[in-house]
Amino acid sequence: MEGTDYFRELLNIKVLETKDGYAKMSMTVSKNHTNAYGFTHGGVLFSFADCAFAEAVNFGDRKAVAVQVSINYLRPTVEGDVLTAEATTVSDGKTLALCNVVIKKEGKDVAMFSGLAFKVQ
Repeated sequence: MEGTDYFRELLNIKVLETKDGYAKMSMTVSKNHTNAYGFTHGGVLFSFADCAFAEAVNFGDRKAVAVQVSINYLRPTVEGDVLTAEATTVSDGKTLALCNVVIKKEGKDVAMFSGLAFKVQ
């Protein structure tokens, strides 16, 4: 994806790999990512998945915007946990692309995200 994603930098999300329809990212949960109970804030996990989704559907010179997204939180994470997000495009039509993102910690699923993107012509 061209340009700088300042919000991604703020969350300290690292891009590990990108290719057409695929992205893999990592982040280490910091104290600033946690809620009042000490768990990773749901908004942080959502943003992490959304960043991977954006990289996968905006690969190269493609431009796409989200039109519908959803997330399911499966297990909590805490400060110090190293998370990975893997985004895979599962349907790539002329105007829409559907992408699934799985967030993992130590090989176990933490959250599952699904995003539908509209391709800007």
